[in-house]
Amino acid sequence: MGTESQWALKKIKYSDPLIGRNGMRTTQFGIYVMTYPGDFHLSTMLVRSIQDVSPDIPIMIIPGEGFDLENHPFDVPVMPLPTDGFWAEIGHQDRDFWAFQGPFETFLYLDADTIVVKSLMPLAKRLSTQQGDFVAIQDWVDDDTWRLVTQDPAHPDHTKYRQTIARDIGIGPLAEFDPEHDFFAYKPFNSGVFAGSRLAIKDSDLAALNKAERNFYRDALGIGEWTWKSSELFFRDQGRLNYLVRKLSIPTLPLEPELICVSGASSVYVPMEDVRGESCAFHVIHWMGSKSPSPSYFCSGLLFTLYASLWAYVGRRTGRYVATGYEQLPESTGYSVWRHHYERVPGAFRLRERLRWSSRDLKRVLKLFGRWLRMSARNIVTGSRGQSA
Repeated sequence: MGTESQWALKKIKYSDPLIGRNGMRTTQFGIYVMTYPGDFHLSTMLVRSIQDVSPDIPIMIIPGEGFDLENHPFDVPVMPLPTDGFWAEIGHQDRDFWAFQGPFETFLYLDADTIVVKSLMPLAKRLSTQQGDFVAIQDWVDDDTWRLVTQDPAHPDHTKYRQTIARDIGIGPLAEFDPEHDFFAYKPFNSGVFAGSRLAIKDSDLAALNKAERNFYRDALGIGEWTWKSSELFFRDQGRLNYLVRKLSIPTLPLEPELICVSGASSVYVPMEDVRGESCAFHVIHWMGSKSPSPSYFCSGLLFTLYASLWAYVGRRTGRYVATGYEQLPESTGYSVWRHHYERVPGAFRLRERLRWSSRDLKRVLKLFGRWLRMSARNIVTGSRGQSA
């Protein structure tokens, strides 16, 4: 259907839009996936992966900007565009906040650049019984360690930990924006995989923050025009979600152990046999800027090795997490799983699609190669000066 028909899912008719594929009727827990046409090649396979390992969990699409409500490739319900309150004004990536006003009383939110490899039913069972407001996050470090490291300037990880605030919450003058809030008191969390309860964050909370942020842009930063893509203060939706959860004192829970998420920059090979055998040690892969799957030839084999080697070299020198051994993988993390779901429908890769996607990756490789050359040259110059001294 339309230009994205190649991603069309096999149509499955439901008598109720919130019934899982095996017929369990519920609005107590569900999964939201936000997507727009540019990442349909990922989000359609994400939906399939959920249906494959957790068929009883309802799924709902949050339509991103450019999403055509009348012409799309999904066989699961699409959230109607909100028309009431501040919800209707939210744009761009911040539409992930719509998860807090959707039909599910408790929910898991997943970015489109994720894929599920293990059942999420244990998580659904735990969170559906949770009482009161909450947000469940990836617990990458315990609270005691976070406080110990960030409050001790002599700790070897002190600078690295404190830098995560700028990277994950915002590069702007956060303390000036809210002097009463200690942004370093809490570890930041990723907004691409989180869970929560309905209306834990309300549209009035978002409206108040939006007003304060616009005023700060104008009065403190001297920027008259604010948009949903502005990032001079907060790191967009992720920064705002972190701030509101902590500012509103919303209780946080760990997603683990029922949901363990690994980065697409991890050095893990995931064969489809491990998914079928339920032997994966984790549940979700989140690519987060690493090489995500597509029909491109650069997703596997020698071309992936070339891409991964350049990307890892640049990434490690610019503060990006890249696991040791990533460039030795035979394919981008999770590629076999993604390809398995892709080849069910529409089928085997078409040459034209492979070439189109490979052309995009070739441009990225050339840019990475240029950065590799510049970084290597600087290292040589720096090394020569050190020897001369």
